Amino acid sequence: MFVLGFGAHPTTHEYKVVRIVHQKYPYEHEFQPLVELYTQGTESWRQLGSTFPPYCFIEYEASQAFVSGAVNWIATDPRVSPGYRPLIVSFDMRAETFSVLMLPPALADEKPASLSVKLFRESLVVLCDQQTGNNAYCIWVMKEYGVPESWSKLFSFKVNLPIVLDRALGVGENGNVLLSTRDELLLSSGDNRLLSYDTVTKAVRDTKIRGCSSGFRVEPFMETLVSVENRGAVLDRQLNPL
Repeated sequence: MFVLGFGAHPTTHEYKVVRIVHQKYPYEHEFQPLVELYTQGTESWRQLGSTFPPYCFIEYEASQAFVSGAVNWIATDPRVSPGYRPLIVSFDMRAETFSVLMLPPALADEKPASLSVKLFRESLVVLCDQQTGNNAYCIWVMKEYGVPESWSKLFSFKVNLPIVLDRALGVGENGNVLLSTRDELLLSSGDNRLLSYDTVTKAVRDTKIRGCSSGFRVEPFMETLVSVENRGAVLDRQLNPL
C-alpha cells in the first residue's frame, strides 16, 4: 500500500513528490515503510533513509495538506486498543524528514476515516465528520503550525437536510464548507451532489457538480502564468534580467 505527497522546497521552490510504501500490515508490530523522493529537475527517484515514525500508518488515498513547507496526512497508531489512534504525520520538504503532530484532545477518539486535513488561509485544518448519517461536522485549525497547543475549533455545525451527507471536503476562502451527499443507492451511479454550506447564514447551495461521493476532491490552488516545465527559465530571467 502506498501514499503520495506533493509539495515544494520553501526556498528553492523545486517541486517534490514523496512516496511512502507500506510493505507490511500495521498490526505486525514495528515496521518501516520504503520512502522515495522525486525532485523536479533530477528526473529520477531516490530512496531516503527512512525517518518515518515507527508504528504510524497512512491509508491509501489519505487526504493531504501542504502547509509551511511540509506535507501533512491523517495517520493512525495501531498499537492503541481498542481501535486506532488518529494523528498527523508530516514530511518537511526542506529537511526531508518526518515528524508527528498530535490532534486536539477532542478528536483523539474519532475514527481516522472520519478525519481529513486541508489548507485554509495558509493554516492547517482538520475536518471531522462527527456523526455519520446525522450531518454533524466540526473543523479545527492549527493557528501556529507545529504547535499542538494552538489548535482551536473553527466551526461546529449540523446541516438540516432531508438527505444524508457523506463528507466535509474543504473550506473556501470565504469560510464556506464543501460537502458531498451520500445516497447508498447511487454511490456507483455518479449522481451524488457537491454542496456548499455557508457557516454564517446556514444556507446550503447546490454547486450543480455531480459524481461519485468517494471520487470528490477539493484542493486549493493559486493562479499563475508560470508553467512547471518553464519555471526555471522564468526564474533565471527574473534573477538575471537583460
